[in-house]
Amino acid sequence: MSWVDKRIEAYKKGEKPTFLEKMALEHGNPVNCVLSLLAFAAVGYGLWMHDFLYIIVGILLGLLGHVYCWLKK
Repeated sequence: MSWVDKRIEAYKKGEKPTFLEKMALEHGNPVNCVLSLLAFAAVGYGLWMHDFLYIIVGILLGLLGHVYCWLKK
């Protein structure tokens, strides 16, 4: 039995996930994943073009994905 299977069995028995497991699940959310990819592209483009606006928009997109997951809980 793999580690993942053991953790799933523990969740079924009522055990709470650890902080790192919660963060991994949050980053696995499709909305957060898409927003993180867009944020990465915006920040990368902003750094390439030395445009502060794209960097700020990218950071805000990344934060928006995390806020979405926090509010969804």
